Amino acid sequence: MCFRCISWLVVFKTEGHYVLKTNLRKENDKNVKRYCKNVDITDREFISIAVRDCIKKKLSRKDTIELFCQYSGLPYNAIHRIVKCDYSKGYIDGLIETIIDGIRQEIIYQSYVVKPIHYQTKIDGNSGKVRQIGIQDVKQQLYDYIAAYGLWELFTAKIGYYQCSALENKGQIFGVKALKSWVDDHHIRYAIQSDIRHFYDTIDIDVLKDMLRRDVKNEPLLHLTFFLIDTFDKGLAIGSYLSQLLACYYLSLAYHYVTEQCYRIRKHKDGTQSRVNLVDHALWFADDCVLLGSNLKDLKKAHKLYTQFCMDKLHVEVKPDIKTIDLQTGYIDMMGYKVSRKNVTIRSSDFIRLRRNQKRVESYPDDYIPLHEARGFSSRSGALIHSDSKHYCKRTGALKTKQKCNEIISIKARRKAA
Repeated sequence: MCFRCISWLVVFKTEGHYVLKTNLRKENDKNVKRYCKNVDITDREFISIAVRDCIKKKLSRKDTIELFCQYSGLPYNAIHRIVKCDYSKGYIDGLIETIIDGIRQEIIYQSYVVKPIHYQTKIDGNSGKVRQIGIQDVKQQLYDYIAAYGLWELFTAKIGYYQCSALENKGQIFGVKALKSWVDDHHIRYAIQSDIRHFYDTIDIDVLKDMLRRDVKNEPLLHLTFFLIDTFDKGLAIGSYLSQLLACYYLSLAYHYVTEQCYRIRKHKDGTQSRVNLVDHALWFADDCVLLGSNLKDLKKAHKLYTQFCMDKLHVEVKPDIKTIDLQTGYIDMMGYKVSRKNVTIRSSDFIRLRRNQKRVESYPDDYIPLHEARGFSSRSGALIHSDSKHYCKRTGALKTKQKCNEIISIKARRKAA
């Protein structure tokens, strides 16, 4: 395959998204652990898994149908009818196979062609923040999945255990359960909460690329990843599957610094010394950080070191308006929940949406609940199960309403598959 005959130095000189010098260490250095050595992103089976995982819920999208047209040569209307007909699964599989073959050839020859990312300004309904969301063409999303699956060994090794929002089974519920177990420990008295200003936009791409060169030993995979990174206007784009994982990987340096290297030395009367960690527990949800401990002075010192590390090493700014919480009387508001020693409750803004959605669903007869309303309440009502909301569920019958919504969703799904 042609990429194997291209030397690392030649790639540096010919590809604009590489630099002339790297910080790669020598391979004979015993202290260096590098990942993804055995990943072959040109393997057809590997590409097939990534493509099918990405495209399975996007078949009816306009850009997906246009991609089918591009690789199969069939007219748009013909493919549109195939996608809309439930009995044409064999034809759809054939169209997906043509995409897999086309993507594989582009990866082999390193000739990636994607449409520019369209950015849209959206206001976060919870925080009121204005965010720039990157809307990618489906073809770039396919490449994102291939690169992310190729880097999965790196992500699972480097991303911290309590860095939530990226890896499988490490979402909101995992983080809330961890926080609740820590808060219930009466030895833990204080918490400090903060986040990073415009985290995705301000990520230093050069630092990120150096980290990848240091940790990944796979030239074709790096080539594809760097190409995707360079398609973003600045930093990483919110809304990209690959960006979410790369952002957590980027911040993993700060996670390991705070949990492993922030400490003080305690001197004892007998002349001995012992190490005391400044932080007892730490958790990140994307760029939102919470540090917990028994000594407020140590926590403030740890957060100051964390802020300085982010500025010096990662070139991102931690917001100065931190939130100091006394866990005896206060609570941690994070990941859509409020966690205190007394209970776990749903964030007020999320609960209002849930309650309004429930009232709309209950205003319809059981057999005529709109599908979009049923799906909305079914997804939101999961928060009731994972919080201390038994009294509310018993008083309003929320779980019965959830069951009705699930039945509507199931009936509509069976009708569509028939």
